[in-house]
Amino acid sequence: MSAQAQPPVRTQRSRDESGGAVTLLVMLMVPVFVLAAVVAAAVPRRLAAHSAADAAAGNLASLAVAWRDTQALDHGPVGWFFPECVPAGSGTPTGGEAAAQGPELRRACETLTESMLAGLSARGFDGDTVAGFYSSSYTTSAQTTTDDTEHPASLPCHAGGRTVVVDAVHLGLAADWATTDWAAAQTWPRGLRIGSEAVGAIRVNRAAGTIGEPACGDVLGLVPLDAHPADDGARQFAESLPTRTAFGR
Repeated sequence: MSAQAQPPVRTQRSRDESGGAVTLLVMLMVPVFVLAAVVAAAVPRRLAAHSAADAAAGNLASLAVAWRDTQALDHGPVGWFFPECVPAGSGTPTGGEAAAQGPELRRACETLTESMLAGLSARGFDGDTVAGFYSSSYTTSAQTTTDDTEHPASLPCHAGGRTVVVDAVHLGLAADWATTDWAAAQTWPRGLRIGSEAVGAIRVNRAAGTIGEPACGDVLGLVPLDAHPADDGARQFAESLPTRTAFGR
């Protein structure tokens, strides 16, 4: 009677080692997959945060140029501007015309500020950290050209069609982000400081045959700093403005 063949010990051990290797691989890969999932969730939120910052900068730039025009202030701080007009806050309008229109200015500024802060908060920003600057009126720029055949960059300017830009203001802002969002906090534990900038302009339509202003060219087409354009005429123009007024914290 022959003895039943037993599986070789070496084969059994090989199977045990293979199972252990698979288990170890799973243990190593699971955190990687989890991290990838967290990053995949956080990145779109960061992009949405940048869009919210762009919208906030655009709204505040429009407010700044409107207030400069309404209050007849080419330089320095304007009345009824962020954050003095945060709802339930206080502020002091500047100039006789602004004082006469105080209630209307305040309501407009409070409404825009409340909407802006709500939009930033919904995207994970800390509204208490919003800070930035706005420039003098573009009509105060002393920038000139060295080429006598070209008109110096200036405002008012012809923006196409019957549209004329009569004034503009350059504004930048920044705020802390990822302070409340769990996925973003796992990817950027210390959060991020996200900024944006915009040019707010007052545009009017002129009747046919009355446009004599030079073309705006690239004066209003501000390119982000991180794009490193070779010839950024809009930024050179913005940097030629006499003053900048800080706001926020």
